[in-house]
Amino acid sequence: MSERKMKRAYGYARVSTLSQDLDAQIEKIRRFCDYRGIELMNVYTDKASGKNMDRPGFQKMLQDLELQAHMADVVIVHELDRLGRSLSDLIRIAEWFKAHQIDLISTEESIDTTSSTGRLFFHLSGAFAEYERALIIERTEAGRRAALEKGIRFGPKVKEVDRAKVERLLALGVSKAEVARKLKIARNTLYLRLKEWAEEDLKKEAPDPMPGGQVGSE
Repeated sequence: MSERKMKRAYGYARVSTLSQDLDAQIEKIRRFCDYRGIELMNVYTDKASGKNMDRPGFQKMLQDLELQAHMADVVIVHELDRLGRSLSDLIRIAEWFKAHQIDLISTEESIDTTSSTGRLFFHLSGAFAEYERALIIERTEAGRRAALEKGIRFGPKVKEVDRAKVERLLALGVSKAEVARKLKIARNTLYLRLKEWAEEDLKKEAPDPMPGGQVGSE
């Protein structure tokens, strides 16, 4: 990254409760920028749990980065857990930064993706993200196979229709459309059930074949 691009940055600070103070984090970010000669364009703050990714300050920072509101391309935090509390959240944030060509600096953990060695962080986060996606696919497929072995079928649930009520209404001369309306089912569902019931009745009425498939003679 060129020296010009390293001059503009956003800071981000977060505490978990309203009673906690943000000043210490902000001051450390400002001191780091002064030491490195980086222009700190803005510091976004939140007083919210790191488990919640819909934090107003954090979301405003991402929006400004996306819109290039101040041409900043570096985000500086005191510690990585200020961005998110879980590894999966941090991986997703790192992937977003990488996709938008935004560098990341954590002053306390010496992570600095503006340097060649620091860019290893983005490569590792990408590898972890791919690994996580592969695990999700593998677990989903394993769960699907286990469910199938137990007889569980996927897809829309079959609508239950009271055959006796249908036949009674039809015998009284009620139209099929009216029967469907009374039972609160789609007409296509009613027609399908009538077809299935007719096929079941035909199977019951069909004579059983002779053993061996042969017809006996008198």
